Amino acid sequence: MAKHAKHARTDKEDQAVGVEDRQDECSAEEGEGAQKAAPAPEHPATAHHKASKRMRIVLIVVSVVLVLLIAALGYFAWMLVGEARDVAYQSAAQTAKVEKDSSLPASDAGKGAGARKEAPQLVELIGKTQDEAVAEIGRGATETNSKDITEEKGEGDEKTTEVVGRSVTLALTDETTDARGNIPSVYLTLDADGAIVEAGYSASVGSLGYGDVSFIDAVSSEHIVENLVAAAGVDIEQGSIEMPAVEDYRTYADDGTTIAQEVYTFSGEGTGSGDATYLWSCKLSYDYSAANVSGNLADTIRQVYVYINAAS
Repeated sequence: MAKHAKHARTDKEDQAVGVEDRQDECSAEEGEGAQKAAPAPEHPATAHHKASKRMRIVLIVVSVVLVLLIAALGYFAWMLVGEARDVAYQSAAQTAKVEKDSSLPASDAGKGAGARKEAPQLVELIGKTQDEAVAEIGRGATETNSKDITEEKGEGDEKTTEVVGRSVTLALTDETTDARGNIPSVYLTLDADGAIVEAGYSASVGSLGYGDVSFIDAVSSEHIVENLVAAAGVDIEQGSIEMPAVEDYRTYADDGTTIAQEVYTFSGEGTGSGDATYLWSCKLSYDYSAANVSGNLADTIRQVYVYINAAS
């Protein structure tokens, strides 16, 4: 009996040992799974080294970009300074030349001046026909352009276009042309009956014998306006024309300092043949476009126009 009891205890102990062994195995497996699922953390020194390397790369790239931008800005600044210096030099040279010409006495103002030429007697053309005007003018007057002057009359479906006159350009082929081939010309405006109601004349300042005179001297010293109006047949007092304000006749280029053009139209009225009253206008035009490009003030285009028509 006791022997059986001993055997019984032994079996129970074996079972207990088996249970403990299985528990140990499960614990071991769980421990291995935990080790596989959670790898060992990276060493702090390694992580800091990688972050520092990335930061250095970023700083190098940023530095290279900044250097390139600074170089580009420096280049463009140098180009702008050079261009501004060239414009300033050209403007200063031109302004100095204009001011110098303006300060010269009348005898020296018109460089290259020659024998003075006069405008045709435009007053004598008023009321004449084109053929009569050509004979009166002489100087090899030849028609180079002719255009009808039209006027619309009526309204709606009854509107019509009627020829009310004609404009004619005559080239004075016997006159001296300037260096650019511009030839003095006469402009006629005729009414519907073929009678001249307005006559005009244009020529370069140089071809009239005034040379390379400045705008200011042409008006104030050479009295070009009074001379042309008087030659056209209208009485005008010598020295009666005054210079307008600078802002009224001078325009500048985009830089605000280089003179681009000097243009002004003088006008008035006076008596002519038979004490008839005539209206006159005289436009003086100096274009510096070519001179600004070449840097030579002699390339300035200097033109003058004078027109006469009977006062109504």
